Amino acid sequence: MAEQIKKKDNKRKPKPVVRVSYDEMEAFIMLPEPSEEDEMYTKEDLSGALTAAGVKYGIKEELLDKIIEDKAFGFDHSIAIGTPSVDGVDGYFEFNFNSEFSRKPTVRPDGSVDYWSVHLVEIVEEGQVIAIYHEPIPGKDGMSVRGKLKKGKRGRPLPPLKGKGFDRSEDNKIYTSKMDGKIDKKNDRIVISPVYEVYGNADLSTGNIDFNGDVIVHGNVTSGMKIKAQGSVTVDGVTEACEIEAQGDIVLRGGMLGKKRGRLFAKGSIIAKFVEYAIVESQGPIEANNFLNSKVYCEELITMNGKNGSIVGGEVSSIKGIVANTLGNDGELKTIIQVGVGVELLKRVNTLENELGETQSLVDKITEGIRQFDELGKEKNVDVRKDERRVALVRAKVAKQAELAVRQEKVSHVHSLLERAKGANIKVMNQVFPGVQIAIDSNIMPIKSKNSYVKFIINEENILVMVPM
Repeated sequence: MAEQIKKKDNKRKPKPVVRVSYDEMEAFIMLPEPSEEDEMYTKEDLSGALTAAGVKYGIKEELLDKIIEDKAFGFDHSIAIGTPSVDGVDGYFEFNFNSEFSRKPTVRPDGSVDYWSVHLVEIVEEGQVIAIYHEPIPGKDGMSVRGKLKKGKRGRPLPPLKGKGFDRSEDNKIYTSKMDGKIDKKNDRIVISPVYEVYGNADLSTGNIDFNGDVIVHGNVTSGMKIKAQGSVTVDGVTEACEIEAQGDIVLRGGMLGKKRGRLFAKGSIIAKFVEYAIVESQGPIEANNFLNSKVYCEELITMNGKNGSIVGGEVSSIKGIVANTLGNDGELKTIIQVGVGVELLKRVNTLENELGETQSLVDKITEGIRQFDELGKEKNVDVRKDERRVALVRAKVAKQAELAVRQEKVSHVHSLLERAKGANIKVMNQVFPGVQIAIDSNIMPIKSKNSYVKFIINEENILVMVPM
């Protein structure tokens, strides 16, 4: 009998099994079903198992009793839940203007081109709220079921906006335009600058325009007018035989009827519906529907848009390449197409390098003359710094060094063009007609017969060839 009691005392009920999730944000407990001889689980048994597993936070105390009461054996119970951390939200600016600009016109489904889709200038009014700052939202820390702190990301504040042309409130939350003008945004800097707007035609009544900013003409630009802008120029109507010069971009929504007197020059890009009988020069890319009997020079890529994108007559030259739908016409009008390093560019490189060398030589000679004056002064123990001849040499050196810097910049620019010209090619998406002369670098190919869907390239032997698209 004593032996039977001893055996019963030695019986042990199975231990609760505790499992903790990988992220330690939830714990589960499972009670193996005890035999009839085993003692029933107690709450202390379950608590002890949780403690042994390191679970100490977010325990569902009422569920411990219920599991025992319901004898819910053999499956996992979610017994503890951690508190997740909540990341804060960084401070941010709400901008009340369109900062997404489009430099490419939209091609409609029918193949026509919408030049009104080009958006280069965003106008704001004096007193307009241009930006509102929203303070950061702080984060909240959490806790794992094992009592480990889960740090929430703190919301970071942003510094005030920099720039000019706007006021801000004392708390740096409200930003208001100080003027009617053009707004530009780059990173955390906003600049509002004056804009010259013509609500109608630019003609004799307005006079020529020379403006230190952007110019917008909502009508036409009539023949004989001159527009010069330190920013961009946008013309909503037709541009006639006038001259437009921009340090930025030029957008001609209605095209240009140059009448052999029209001229466009842009340091940025040129986007035009069409150009007829005009001279065009751009340091940036050019996009248009049609060129007719015009002389065009581009230091980037020329793209003739739409199903009718064509170049007919004239001379069109691009450093980087040309993409067009059609080159020439059935009348076999002489049309010269040049890409890459043309003869004129090579002459320009040689001229600029020679001028640079001559200017450097003069600077060296003047520097030597100043040195000799200084040496002579030392020998005679005389201060020659105020000698008129030495002062004249110093002034000449300063002037020539300024000239040298300009020439160095020009040489650097033409060398960048030589680099940009590598791999230049001509793509014809539809037809190229007889009368067209194709040139890549110094290689020339007159077109003798009509061809379609072709590409002109320089092959490994440096020979101009025509290949299928």
